[in-house]
Amino acid sequence: MSFFSSGFFWFMEGVFACLAVLGLKLWAEDRGIPMPFWKWILAGIWVVFLGFTIAFVGTSLGENEVVAARLGGILFGLTSIVSGIGLWRLLHSGRKAVK
Repeated sequence: MSFFSSGFFWFMEGVFACLAVLGLKLWAEDRGIPMPFWKWILAGIWVVFLGFTIAFVGTSLGENEVVAARLGGILFGLTSIVSGIGLWRLLHSGRKAVK
């Protein structure tokens, strides 16, 4: 498990994060979706919340807290799904027609 605390792991994590942000930027440009700074901030907050949800369930299962994992998965998972759908609709608002 020392791989996950190595500098190489965090370097690759940063490379993949940059590729994901660039991919989102290109995807939005291709579809004519305006992305002001506040939409980027909301997308970042949602990604952090989704990561928290996954970490909460994984940590609870690792500590043999099955009930906490199930309840947290339901509560945070449904919140992540609903807010993700809302964010998706918000990102597509103000969309320009692409020809």
